[in-house]
Amino acid sequence: MIRAIALSLTLGFTLVGCVHLNSVSTSSIPADRSRPVEAQAYKSLPFLVSFSNSYLDDLARSLAEQCPDGRVEGILTKQEFMTYFPVIAHAYKVTASGYCVVGAQ
Repeated sequence: MIRAIALSLTLGFTLVGCVHLNSVSTSSIPADRSRPVEAQAYKSLPFLVSFSNSYLDDLARSLAEQCPDGRVEGILTKQEFMTYFPVIAHAYKVTASGYCVVGAQ
């Protein structure tokens, strides 16, 4: 009986994973949605320790590079917090998507 409980607890703590959607934001969506663009940033958090948010620095640059002849509008950002193993392995994932709009402002 004790072995079964120990095995259940061990499997419960090692085979657990979940994702929490922390925030979603969006800007005005343009009428021309023919050129979608998307970029992602990912950061591992061992033992929930993070000293920098610099992993987000390239996110806006990546969106702009996908739309060199226009501007990105209708940007939707999602921040997700993932737990792979409780207390040990966590991560943040930020996804930004929008539409490349070319032409008159």
